[in-house]
Amino acid sequence: MIKPLIFPAFLATILTGCGLIPHQEPSSVTDVELAQRMEFANKEMQVRLQYSDWLLASQPQQREQERDRLQGQPDLESRVSLAMVNSHPAESVASRRGGLDALKALQPELGLDAQAFLRSWIALGEQLLERDGRRDDQSQEVQRLKRQIEQLSAIDEQLNRRKYQETGGTRP
Repeated sequence: MIKPLIFPAFLATILTGCGLIPHQEPSSVTDVELAQRMEFANKEMQVRLQYSDWLLASQPQQREQERDRLQGQPDLESRVSLAMVNSHPAESVASRRGGLDALKALQPELGLDAQAFLRSWIALGEQLLERDGRRDDQSQEVQRLKRQIEQLSAIDEQLNRRKYQETGGTRP
């Protein structure tokens, strides 16, 4: 007699417990909100692309003026722009490294689209640094070889003078 009552009591307990679970409304994004977000993301990306295009075509004096304008600005966009200016391919290696490091540090604060854009900017900047590093190494090697050639030429000249003097001033 108790057994037939156990199942309905168990079922009632479970159903009562389900009512205690807080009910959450699903967060649905309407089509209008999604379209607005996409439009904003597209405009933001367009502005970022235009800025990078201007920056890459800029002259040293323009970059210096931009650096002065952005220096000390606390907002995120200014800090990103300053890091981009500092990582310009024509800047010094130290400035470029600092700019790329700053961009990496700022990435988590940005949206996904901006992060994707900056990953490309950073990857290209690192490739250019690597290429320039190889070029600098090659240039140093060329300078080292030139010095060795000059030293060998000086030694050869000294040997030729001695030989000339030993033969009594007559050339062989």
